[in-house]
Amino acid sequence: MEQKYTHIELFGGCGGMTLGLEAAKFHLYFANELSPMAGETFAYNLLQEDLEELSINNKIPSKTLWIKSVYKKEELKKRLRENPFEAREGKYSDLDSKTQLENKLLVGDIDKLLEWLHKNPAIAENIRKKNITLVSGGPPCQSFSLAGKREKNNAKNLLPLSFAKFAGLVKPKFVILENVKGITAPFTEDGKKHYAWFEVAKAFALEGYAPVCMMLNSKYFGVAQNRPRFILLAIRIDIAKKLVKKRKDERLEESLNFYSIVIQNKNNIDNISMDLLRYYDIESNPSLYNGFLFPKISTPTGQLVSASEAINDLKNAGSEVSNSKYKNEYRDYLGKTFKSHLIVGKPILYNHEPRNHNYYVKARFRLYQVINQFKNGNRKTAVHAILGKEIGKEELSKLTQELSGYDIFMQNGSSEGYDKKLSAPNEVESYLKSIATKKHSQRALKEKEPAPAQLTIPDDLCHYDKDQLRTLTVREMARFQSFPDWFKFRSKVTTGGTSRKFEVPQYTQVGNAVPPLLARELGKTILRLLKEINEE
Repeated sequence: MEQKYTHIELFGGCGGMTLGLEAAKFHLYFANELSPMAGETFAYNLLQEDLEELSINNKIPSKTLWIKSVYKKEELKKRLRENPFEAREGKYSDLDSKTQLENKLLVGDIDKLLEWLHKNPAIAENIRKKNITLVSGGPPCQSFSLAGKREKNNAKNLLPLSFAKFAGLVKPKFVILENVKGITAPFTEDGKKHYAWFEVAKAFALEGYAPVCMMLNSKYFGVAQNRPRFILLAIRIDIAKKLVKKRKDERLEESLNFYSIVIQNKNNIDNISMDLLRYYDIESNPSLYNGFLFPKISTPTGQLVSASEAINDLKNAGSEVSNSKYKNEYRDYLGKTFKSHLIVGKPILYNHEPRNHNYYVKARFRLYQVINQFKNGNRKTAVHAILGKEIGKEELSKLTQELSGYDIFMQNGSSEGYDKKLSAPNEVESYLKSIATKKHSQRALKEKEPAPAQLTIPDDLCHYDKDQLRTLTVREMARFQSFPDWFKFRSKVTTGGTSRKFEVPQYTQVGNAVPPLLARELGKTILRLLKEINEE
């Protein structure tokens, strides 16, 4: 009988971490996600529960439960668009003392989940008896500090502490916390400098875990994206001690020493020196990424998956039409690696609806593509010009000379296209002023390189192909994140205005996700650690 390893997913998003861990032979016990929009995608793909269809037919979900809601369970359609920050104060809940958690998605605030578990100690005890292998998730951490936890008004800054408390309550063997690179940058609170990653490490040590910290990059694990990510692997102290007896490892010994000092100084936690714990960057310590403690590099620098390798077959594939007739080894690999639970009939290409743009946007996108190919140092000048800044005559002359070697997207009477050239400085200056923008973050993909770190705002990144002057589709972004094509993103495609504060549409779901291929490698690393101490 094949061994099953159980995990609980907090801050589950659309399900990238869970999908990857499943491929590494983990079995989901239950998941928690704040947003009902991201939860709709999670439920559809990983629990095979179609919340949209249930809402249309006025049926109540069986696998998706709301921790708190302003609306009754019969009002599913309203729940799916509910502001989760208002929901936490709602008077309705699907949870009670008899709730069965296995194979469930719990929608709502993690703190409300903790409250419920504390009120129902028998349920918490039952979870502990399951001997959970792993709890994983990615809470916002950028301004978290133990020192300021009582004074901070922003609830998001307390989420890492809630995550650590959950781990302390259910006592899994391992915890994986995933976060952006920015967690390593200092922030100032009450006149003191803090490092969120170090504060998070202390929080897990206080709950009985030895933290191992790393800065890795998804591109080294088969993902077609240059995506640096901070990972904290927290090892329950009894497991950590067994590991260090089996294999002497400097990083693990450092973590155990850090744990001991935190416990000894738990009443004076602010004075613990940062010299006691380091995080190991894959760029400067690649030899450490060998499969023990740190995931094993599977895609070295010379073999990175490029943007074109990931999405080139999608250029000519229309929305809702199968693209299987176009060759793509990366697509096929993802399809084989991540098995669908969905009933698959005729192959359909989901989430691939190209967006339409006016002439000025397309012209700018073409210029971003051209800038990526510049060879003579005029990139900065061109960017300044696109942003409407004045450029000198000499710079303009050099830019004109460089642009003359490329096809530029222009208007010619009532038509637009590539049939007209820019050859004089005054023409270039006039053209650039006509398409200027205030958007500082826009850029084009580089065809032969991995995509840049996933963006949650679709207008920030455009295609690399001169005949595809558009932003990327949800499906293309999902490919960069290593989602298979069968994985269907649900709810709204995008959002805007004040709704951005709480809505999590498809583009944001993709951008916030943990790449499944990376999650699989993290899961495999944990299984190797268990094998090391014969606890498979």
